Amino acid sequence: MNATSSCSDPAWQEAWDAVMPTLSKKDRILLPVGQWPRADVAEMRTYRYVIEVGDATVLFLYKGRLSGIPRGVLKRIHDTWRPIFANAVFVCFRRSMWRPGFLNWKREKERSSAHYGPVREFLDSRKLRRCRTTTFFVHIPKTAGTTVWEAVGNHVAAKLYCENHEPFERHPPQSADFDLIGGHVSLPIMARVAAPQDRFAAVLRDPVDRFRSAFLHCRRAHEDPKTFTKAMRLMRERPLVEFLRDPGAPMEICQQTIMLGFAFDRVYVPEVEQEIFDRACAAVEQEGNLFATTRGVARFVQTLRAKLHVVTSKETLGIRNACNPTEQARDIEEFEDSLPQIRTMIAMEQELYDRVARREAR
Repeated sequence: MNATSSCSDPAWQEAWDAVMPTLSKKDRILLPVGQWPRADVAEMRTYRYVIEVGDATVLFLYKGRLSGIPRGVLKRIHDTWRPIFANAVFVCFRRSMWRPGFLNWKREKERSSAHYGPVREFLDSRKLRRCRTTTFFVHIPKTAGTTVWEAVGNHVAAKLYCENHEPFERHPPQSADFDLIGGHVSLPIMARVAAPQDRFAAVLRDPVDRFRSAFLHCRRAHEDPKTFTKAMRLMRERPLVEFLRDPGAPMEICQQTIMLGFAFDRVYVPEVEQEIFDRACAAVEQEGNLFATTRGVARFVQTLRAKLHVVTSKETLGIRNACNPTEQARDIEEFEDSLPQIRTMIAMEQELYDRVARREAR
């Protein structure tokens, strides 16, 4: 089987190199969107957040997107398809049919059991629960959310992460199945499946620092624009001063208020900003919920671990996705030039952050 080009991510390339020799011209491959090589097969289809298996014969299942596939479909695949490769990022399956050269599938499954673990945990999540309530973690972009999720979620078996609101709404999770549900999903959308006793948690960051980080992330040369939202692509492709005039700019700049107060059930226009702000403020003031700023993230992690019955640890929290000031000096200068205009656009965002900071300081 011939293929051209290569993947930019080593883990993706590793999966491709392992599966490619097993492919035939009749195969229909389903993979996440990305920079994949081409192969001489019947079809190569990609998915973003929602996974429609259809008639695919080979599935590259991205473990970070388990929420995008119905539990019943995944169980059938796990139980009847042949596992052909797994690493830290992917579990790869083939529809159950014998092909020369395959290892016995049970032996292969046992050999890669650690990598297939997240799939089994997802399927058995209700049996693995340790809490009577579910914690919903709202992962606001560029607020140390990945650090928090890894520090807490890596120790919780009954968990689910959603990269996007689309799979959450397409396949709503049952809160009774999980101790921890998190992701880039707004609090009002998560609240639709929450039980009365469940709680919400999130970390907020100084609004200017958060938007600067988001802007620089979009401008980094090695990032793949195919994975970006429309607003992120605009920030990458246009001058910042031009982006700030775009109707979608306020949603990106005021991301924290949006994530805590907007249900995405209407068009975002200036007339609804006050309502969204009031809803976000109510969430951070509600008894039982857990909110913090990035300055208090270490204490936030320890508190969240305690609520989820996770053994506390003094491990150092890592910094993820940090920019390189030297490489992005021009981008930083461009941001600083637009700072006065940015500050005029974040009044409500700043007030929301200040409320959380004041409560944290008590």
